[in-house]
Amino acid sequence: MTMLTRVRHAGIALLVSTSLAPRMLSAQDTFGTLSSAHLDVKYQRGVPQEDARRVMDYLQTEYKSLAADLGMEPKARLDVRIYESVGKYLQETALSRPWRTALYLRGTLHLQPVSAVGSIKTFEKSMAYEMALAFLEQSAQKGCPRWLEEAFASYYSGETAGMTPPLGARLTAFSDLNQDIQEHANPPQRDDVHYILTSTMTYFVQKYGEKRAFRLYREFDGTTTVDRVFKKVFEDEYPAVEKGWAKYIASRTASFK
Repeated sequence: MTMLTRVRHAGIALLVSTSLAPRMLSAQDTFGTLSSAHLDVKYQRGVPQEDARRVMDYLQTEYKSLAADLGMEPKARLDVRIYESVGKYLQETALSRPWRTALYLRGTLHLQPVSAVGSIKTFEKSMAYEMALAFLEQSAQKGCPRWLEEAFASYYSGETAGMTPPLGARLTAFSDLNQDIQEHANPPQRDDVHYILTSTMTYFVQKYGEKRAFRLYREFDGTTTVDRVFKKVFEDEYPAVEKGWAKYIASRTASFK
C-alpha cells in the first residue's frame, strides 16, 4: 500500500481499535495514562478513556506508517497529552487561539479534547501532521530546513485535500517558503502556505519518486549542507531542483503577490 493510499484510509484507524492490547498505568496528578508500543498517552480526568484509547490506536498506526515511509524513528517514546478543555490546551501550549487542534513541542504531542473538534477528519489530519514533525525532529536538529519538514508533514497528513489553489504564489527560491512560514502563523494565509508546502513535496515525489523524496530526511547528518543533500539524493544540482520546483508551483497557482 502506498503512502497516499494510507493517508486516504487513515480515518479508519481512529474508529477501529487495533490489536496492540495496551496497558493502563496508574493515574498521576490529574492525568490517567494509556501506553502502547511507542506512546504514552496521558489524558486529564475530564477526557473519556475511550477517547484516549482511540487517539492512542490512531497514533500508533501513524507511528508505524511514518517509520516505514521515512526509515527512521524518534529516539525516545512519544509523550501525548490530551486536555479536558480548550482553555487548558491553550494554557499548556502558550497558543493564543485554538485553530491548531494539536501541537508537537519538544517531545510532547499536545491535543485538544476530541469533543472540542468539529470534524474527526480534521483532528486526524492535525495529529498526523504533528506526528510527522515529531519524526523529523532529529533531521531538523541536523540541518533539515523548516520548509522541508513542513512540506513532508503537509503532504503526509493530506490536510490540503479539497483546498483550492491560493492566489499568487510567485516563489523563486526555497527560502521564500521559510519566510512565508514565519510571516503567516494563522489561517487563512497559513492554509495557503500549507497548500504550497504540500505541492512542493508532490513535485519531489512526481519528479524523483517517493522513495528518493523521503530519503532526503535521512541524509541530514549535521555536517552536510542542504544543497549537497539534494545533490546526493536527487542527482541534480540544488539550483536546478529549485528552478523546476518554481515552475511547477507557478503552473498550479494564480498570482497573489
